Amino acid sequence: MKGRVGTPTFIFSLFPKQISKNIKDIRDLPREVKTRIKWIDYFKKTNNVSKTCRHFGISRNTFYKWKKRFDKEGIEGLFDRDKTPKNKRTPTVRKSVRNLVISVRQKFPTWGKEKISAYLKLEEGIEVSASTVYRILKEECLIDKTKKIKDKIRIKKDNRDKKRTRKGLKATFPGEVVQIDVKYIPLGDGTYAYQYVAIDKYSRFSYSHVYPKKNMNNTKDFIEKVREYFGTEIKKVQTDNGSEFERKFSQYLESIGIEHYYSYPRSPKTNAYVERAIRTMEEELWNVYGVNYPIDELNRMLGKYIRKYNFIRPHHSLGYKVPADVFFGCDKIFLG
Repeated sequence: MKGRVGTPTFIFSLFPKQISKNIKDIRDLPREVKTRIKWIDYFKKTNNVSKTCRHFGISRNTFYKWKKRFDKEGIEGLFDRDKTPKNKRTPTVRKSVRNLVISVRQKFPTWGKEKISAYLKLEEGIEVSASTVYRILKEECLIDKTKKIKDKIRIKKDNRDKKRTRKGLKATFPGEVVQIDVKYIPLGDGTYAYQYVAIDKYSRFSYSHVYPKKNMNNTKDFIEKVREYFGTEIKKVQTDNGSEFERKFSQYLESIGIEHYYSYPRSPKTNAYVERAIRTMEEELWNVYGVNYPIDELNRMLGKYIRKYNFIRPHHSLGYKVPADVFFGCDKIFLG
């Protein structure tokens, strides 16, 4: 018995023989069972319930519960039992209307629980709560399926309404294609300003303005400022899929004779010209002078930079010409 002091004695003295035969090693038992064994063993040594409860920090009711099980069943009584009730109540109402709910969902796959509940009451004269309808749909795995159908319809509708170009629109003259995007500018007080940027794809001639909010009214105001600043007809506008460029803005462009095209999702290269302009302005303006200024001051700084960007700064992509050379033609350059 050397090296195993106490272990065989513990098992055979504490448990009935028919139970102890099935135990090769107490370490194989679940942790909670080993804990309850310690309670019983300590009680056998002290023969004092109060002392045992104080020692292990348990209530008398808990101790008596497990001691009673042990006295009756031995070590098997110290194992946790399945708490699932043996006799489950069968929801008779749900069972009787299950097929009706399923048939309505199959007939109208986008209807929700409330609509199906109301339909059954009106058409079938059966009152079924929305929660019961939901449980049936969930049990039949019809919840996620309906969500996918709705998402598919929504995406299909959005794609149908939007003009898109995978490789970007070709520009052969000034004003033919103007790309527009919005950049977030974090201000010093924890808020944001929104820098709208427009660039003529043919000449790189650009315009930009900062707004305190990004909304439909400011987007419309910006396109009017662009038209006034460019001083030439704009044929097409290309944007990403931001909320500020959605349906109402597209309808507004159509009303003033401008075609609106969207880039494909997750395709920033489609709007590469305006993306590059935003990056250049950030590197040459905001990173140098900072952004901790009122909106009016930001626009004053931005207006000064835009004049330099369009009329003074040589562009590598234009063979080191300035955008105004290409946009207006050499005989119309204004350097003021």
